[in-house]
Amino acid sequence: MAREHKRPYKVFRVGGRSFPVYFEYDEQLKKSYPAYPDFEKNPEYTGEGNPFATAEQESCIHCQPVSPGQPPPGDCGGCGWFHREQTPYDPIGICMCEARRGNKTDA
Repeated sequence: MAREHKRPYKVFRVGGRSFPVYFEYDEQLKKSYPAYPDFEKNPEYTGEGNPFATAEQESCIHCQPVSPGQPPPGDCGGCGWFHREQTPYDPIGICMCEARRGNKTDA
């Protein structure tokens, strides 16, 4: 993917931080798509140590269903620990699971 194919899509504000999302162009598909931050590859944390996550990230070993009796979710967006600040459809949120808390960062 060539860098010149990036163009701004939207800025998401979560946990007191801003995350710009850009359109990236896929030469093979001949289509643009919004490229969200890769928090699995490059973790980022709130000032309290909670990790940021995207709804589409694959769920971790600590995932829990939103409702009791449901099967474990396949992604973070379906996990009971995933906190969205603005709307129920926010693509970027905060994982509130205590087991996943990490290093505090300067926000």
